[in-house]
Amino acid sequence: MRSKYNLWKYTKVAAIVAVAMTVGAAAAVIYNAAGNQSTAQDPQLSQEPTEIAQGPGTVKITPLGSHAGEFCGQDRALLFEDPTGVRILWDPGFTVDETDERLGDVHVVMLSHVHGDHIGSSKPNRQNPGTCAAPGLVSAAPNTSTAAIAAAKNSAVITGGEMPQFLARKIQNIRNAGTPGCPAAGLSNVMTVPLTTPCIGFLQPGGSRTIKMSEATAGVKIAIVPATHTNGVAGNLVEAPGLPPGLSGYVGPPNGAILKFTNGLTAYLSGDTGFFSDMTTIVRGYYHVNLAVINMGDTFTLGPDEAAFAAKTLIRPRTVIPSHSLEASTTGGIITGLRLARLRDELDHSGVRLVVPLSGMTREFNGRGVCINCQ
Repeated sequence: MRSKYNLWKYTKVAAIVAVAMTVGAAAAVIYNAAGNQSTAQDPQLSQEPTEIAQGPGTVKITPLGSHAGEFCGQDRALLFEDPTGVRILWDPGFTVDETDERLGDVHVVMLSHVHGDHIGSSKPNRQNPGTCAAPGLVSAAPNTSTAAIAAAKNSAVITGGEMPQFLARKIQNIRNAGTPGCPAAGLSNVMTVPLTTPCIGFLQPGGSRTIKMSEATAGVKIAIVPATHTNGVAGNLVEAPGLPPGLSGYVGPPNGAILKFTNGLTAYLSGDTGFFSDMTTIVRGYYHVNLAVINMGDTFTLGPDEAAFAAKTLIRPRTVIPSHSLEASTTGGIITGLRLARLRDELDHSGVRLVVPLSGMTREFNGRGVCINCQ
């Protein structure tokens, strides 16, 4: 009888210990999720950018800002060139229009949202260029610089929400001809460039398109990701009968973008956004970006502190290119703006490198997200 009691007692103690260990493990998981290093990290969410097989060549990124050699308050436009020759223009904004000699061929125009400083409701004033803090502008309404560039360059316009329909109409108004949808062949939705006419490429989060030169075997993969921002069309861009006073037009949600180049470079373009959890789970965990272009002007977007946190903690790329600073960020190519200086200081010693987008200065990136011609 005594032995049966002891057996029952020891079995009960073992069960209690097992429960305690299970609760302890759960508590450890909760504790680690609160911000401390987990003992078993998800391999999809590693501390370092995941290495992707590198292809040949470098991706060239050229900022097309308002003042050569500087990073200025209204600078948004970036021109990407894949080693295969595919050229993609991101957010033309106020600093570039269809007559700009810096553009060259533009196979794809991408747009984050329709606010004037991104879609280009105004364009550069060549007679009065203004200053880095306040560049000179003239109206590009009602058609916008984005539509004018696409019409002049026979570009594919790729964006999300209901923005494609809106831009199709603008391009039609310029060309006096309808704007077709872009081709999307096969499993990867491939479109071969150059095109002979502009087209509209619808794309929503979770989908992708691939842009390929006619003689190439590989192309640039484009995907859309969310952005936390507004996306109203200003009244001066809306056709008759127009809008009631105080309201803006609806064209769906804004977006960021992912560009996966043929050499392995994978870039996240934030657009105007605040924090969102997909920066970790999707941008880092699924796409494994190693370069991030982050808008950091504050009030309308992430501020410099928030942009640094997003880079160091959520996205973890090798390199960050700041955008949308809303200040004259450099003088003579040297950082003088308060926001950019704060971002630089916050990224210092973090392992994330800052590359300042000086207008007209082409930077080249290898497949690991490293700028190979930066000082």
